Amino acid sequence: MPDPPNELEDATAASKHAKESTVPLLEQDSWEVEWDVYSDPATTEVSDDSEPGSPTTLFRHSYEGPDNSRRRIITAAILMTITVISLVGNTEATVYVQRDLGWDKPYFLLYITHGFYVVLWPGLLAFERLSQKGKPWGRFLEDHLFVVKRTAQYVEHQTLDLTSSQTSRSPIPYMVKTCFVQCCALNVAAVTWFIAANMTTPSDLTAINNTSAIFTYVFSVWLLKEAMRMKKNIAVILAVIGVLIIAYGNPTDGTSEAATISNQRRLVGNVITALGAVLFGLYRVLFKLKACLPPEATAEMNITFSVIVGSSIGFFTTAVFWIPLPFLHFFGWETFEFPGAWASLWIGFGVLCSASLTASFLSLTALTGPVLSSVAAMLSIFVVALYDWLFTGRGLTRATVAGGLAIIVAFLLLCWSTYEETYGEEKGTSGEHELRRIPSREEV
Repeated sequence: MPDPPNELEDATAASKHAKESTVPLLEQDSWEVEWDVYSDPATTEVSDDSEPGSPTTLFRHSYEGPDNSRRRIITAAILMTITVISLVGNTEATVYVQRDLGWDKPYFLLYITHGFYVVLWPGLLAFERLSQKGKPWGRFLEDHLFVVKRTAQYVEHQTLDLTSSQTSRSPIPYMVKTCFVQCCALNVAAVTWFIAANMTTPSDLTAINNTSAIFTYVFSVWLLKEAMRMKKNIAVILAVIGVLIIAYGNPTDGTSEAATISNQRRLVGNVITALGAVLFGLYRVLFKLKACLPPEATAEMNITFSVIVGSSIGFFTTAVFWIPLPFLHFFGWETFEFPGAWASLWIGFGVLCSASLTASFLSLTALTGPVLSSVAAMLSIFVVALYDWLFTGRGLTRATVAGGLAIIVAFLLLCWSTYEETYGEEKGTSGEHELRRIPSREEV
């Protein structure tokens, strides 16, 4: 009597035959079954024990080994360089347009500058599209939006190991609220700077505004629960001292700027500037607290999502912060008029620098921390002075050099402290998680 058919063996043979018949398809049209945003698609594997459509089918957390720290440090150094260069370009363009060309429209300039951030997301899409030319547009957009949604869920729940209930819940309400708060904090802080610009002296404005590094540190200890370290304390204080030396150590001409401003008006301007410094510090810490990925995420994931958050700030600025413009024009506080051709060119340059600044600054904050990024931005004060000395003929005073060196020492000290805190105490821990899209059985 013949043996009964073995159903298990038949199923195994059929499965093996199906897998072998799929190999040519995977090699020829890999985009149809697999998309890896951040890493080598050749390393992507399909888990046999994952259910079709489940989160484990779509994403995998992989580990990269000991090169994580080196790559993050190199990325952070590049972002710092871009931040400083962009801030210098934005500062020089803004001053040139308002002071030398006479187009003194601070709020409208703020509106178009921050509103332009909305192009960051389309720019990201264009960049990703260049690396995925063979994929149909519909599939490309579907995959991109899926990854954005999943990354936003990582941010909301502060974990890369999501439960089924967390993946099923939309992150849109959380991200809308978070990005709107970020937009309001940034724009209100920037508006206070413009309001106080004509009420106090440039020295007071520069010195008080850059005390935001202190408030950033305070909010980091309070909200982010960062430990107070002696190196950080010394670095922040030394950076602020450097700014004070640059602001107040340089000689003034015979007609002192402070003499043309009444004491009461100057006091009000200083109070408004201090409020703006507090808001700037809060804005940076809130971004790290509410809109950044968990520490295990890769540098690429942090940069990508930071760009999207910056773009959302531009959207909310465009949609909401136009409201004061008619009132400013009606009451004569800032009458609307189009800039000339040369002023428009420089405004466009400043807007591009500001968009680059926001993308790099938010990415740097996500990778390192708000305190380090704040002190890195303070380096631009000394770089601006060097630029003016080289290209505009303004002298480089002893106070500027001394203050600049103090900021540089503070920055290096803070970098050392951040390295020890981030990497020195985590030797032997697992590497970063990396976001991958894995084909489900249905796709294969």
